[in-house]
Amino acid sequence: MKNKAKILLVDDEERMCESLKTLLEIEGYSVNIYTDSKIAADSLKNNNYDLVITDIKMPGLDGLELLNLARASDPHLEVILMTGYASLQSAKDAVDQGAFSYLTKPLEFEELKMSTIRSLEKRQIALEKESLLKELKETNAVLEKKLAEIDALYSAGTILATTIDLTEALSQILSLAIDVIGAKIGSVMILNPDEKELYIGAACGLSKEILEKTRLKLGSSISGYVAETGKPLIVENIEEDHRFSRINRQHYESKSLISVPLKYKGNVLGVINLNNKMTGTAFNKEDLKVLSTFAAQAAIAIDRANIFADKGEKINELTVLFEIARNISIIDNPDQVGEIIFNELRKLIHIEAIIWYSYEERKKGFRLEFLHGSENCPKEMFPPSELKMNKEVIGLESDVDINHINDELMKWFADNWPGIEFAIEIIPVQVHKSTNSLMVILANNEFDASGKNLAAVVASQAASVYERQKAILSGMKMVTMGRMISEICHDLKKPLTNLKGSVQIYRDKIKGKEAANFFASSEKEMNRLHDLVMEMVNFANPNKYNTTREDLKTIVEKASNLLERDFEKKKINLTIDQDEDVPQILVNSREIFEAVLNIMLNSTESMEENGSLKVKIGIQQSDEPFVRIAISDDGSGIPQDKITRIFDRYYTTKEAGTGLGLAIVERVIEAHNGRLDVESEVGKGTTFNIDLPVNTHG
Repeated sequence: MKNKAKILLVDDEERMCESLKTLLEIEGYSVNIYTDSKIAADSLKNNNYDLVITDIKMPGLDGLELLNLARASDPHLEVILMTGYASLQSAKDAVDQGAFSYLTKPLEFEELKMSTIRSLEKRQIALEKESLLKELKETNAVLEKKLAEIDALYSAGTILATTIDLTEALSQILSLAIDVIGAKIGSVMILNPDEKELYIGAACGLSKEILEKTRLKLGSSISGYVAETGKPLIVENIEEDHRFSRINRQHYESKSLISVPLKYKGNVLGVINLNNKMTGTAFNKEDLKVLSTFAAQAAIAIDRANIFADKGEKINELTVLFEIARNISIIDNPDQVGEIIFNELRKLIHIEAIIWYSYEERKKGFRLEFLHGSENCPKEMFPPSELKMNKEVIGLESDVDINHINDELMKWFADNWPGIEFAIEIIPVQVHKSTNSLMVILANNEFDASGKNLAAVVASQAASVYERQKAILSGMKMVTMGRMISEICHDLKKPLTNLKGSVQIYRDKIKGKEAANFFASSEKEMNRLHDLVMEMVNFANPNKYNTTREDLKTIVEKASNLLERDFEKKKINLTIDQDEDVPQILVNSREIFEAVLNIMLNSTESMEENGSLKVKIGIQQSDEPFVRIAISDDGSGIPQDKITRIFDRYYTTKEAGTGLGLAIVERVIEAHNGRLDVESEVGKGTTFNIDLPVNTHG
């Protein structure tokens, strides 16, 4: 201090000032002298002195006034007073006002020297004490801040351990970060990886409108930049940073921003941002370090929420699958399957309708099974009853050309449902590793990969249970039918025997041409009735057919002869045409006869008077040649919503029908390794195509 000390010397005696200055400079001090006390006062204000030595009695300002000015400018600045007019009162005033020393003139330099040394030592001690106190306060402030950070991190850990709700957890973590770092505005933005955009998960100091509308793409704005790069960022002055333009300027009171990515296990889950620092200063590296710690906690909260959401979603999916399996397994009507799948699937995915198509091997295509839609779908919604595919495109064991089917459906909707805004998703349904159904979903938005995957699982699960349940229901109906057939056969056996015996007795007693014709016709009809009963028995318990090589035209003509009276009654014009190259094929003539008769009878019943019934027999070429019997009428036709069910067992629209007619026809054709197809249009007529292979052996 001695060699550095700067002394202000004030005395109105110039010689005194010069003399003391010389002595003090010899001791190594820097000395400024003034004989004018007012000028000395100005120097005191503009310079940093370590000691003031001044005379008490002077023109202008006296020594005591300079003493007060010195203490006002620096509380630790010591003052030594000199006087040639010593008095008890002046000494008392000097001590009361804080003078370090009171010396009388003429001065003893050694005494002045000692007073100077001691006053400077006192000042040094005071300054060191003040410095230590300041350092201690700063250290305490740092410790308090660290303690606050530790407390905040502990609180954040507690939040993670006790809070499940993501929004609440992020809000509390953000609040802790804002309090510790000292900011007015903050936000936590969560990354949507599918959309590659950020949305606000929690915020402080932002309006509700901003919270709801803010969506930032990766790479755009500061948050998008941080999320894309995965690196924390301090912007000291956003207006001078060439990387960014001013975003939401009205929300920024300061030009400094801080943004940290939320990273967990190497993945960026979002961004945490702070701006408008309370002190108005720029954020620093220490703030960045602290915010990075909170960012780690927020990332853990988001990851845990994602895990909970994923687990919850899996639980919901399993619950839906269980409910579908449980509900389908207890239904007694397969038509209820669509409603069950639709209602359960809506719990997971927002859909408007499902349309179910089942694969038909004989048609090489898909048939409408059922549909179910929401209130947003048109009341009259009848999608195509069939999705016909080329043999080269689809087979029972081959992959489905979804694009082909999608194009066909989209074309249908464009033609029949103009203005449709629903997205169409086609889900192939696989059972036993083969595609046997299609589930067409109408939704407001296109599905993501997980949605399609879930729909496929639900569809396959439902199809498996549905097929099993349908088989059980069909088996139960077969058992019931078998019992009914057994009872019918037992009940019909005796009256048929009695009738046949009575006819034979009266045939021998009553003579005449008309009687002979009557008895012959009656016996023929009773034999036919017997054959029909046996057909019902064979339907419940079919045996292997005995086949012979037959001419199909002969079988058709035989069936038409039996319906001759019906044709005459309705004035129906019948034509039978067979190509010359049609060979005889191996069939069970009685079964084919019954099948053709059944179809022709249905056609006759569907026509009004003066109708036209055409039978065309010809060769068709495919992978292997087959003979087609095409039976066409110009009757009432079959509605599209019913045509898919006419081959179902027990389904009938006739008041007295059993629902077995066309089901028996289909079984007969399938037993011959053939195919049965129907084309119909309401008001224009129906065509049944019976395809029988040429090279079938039996």
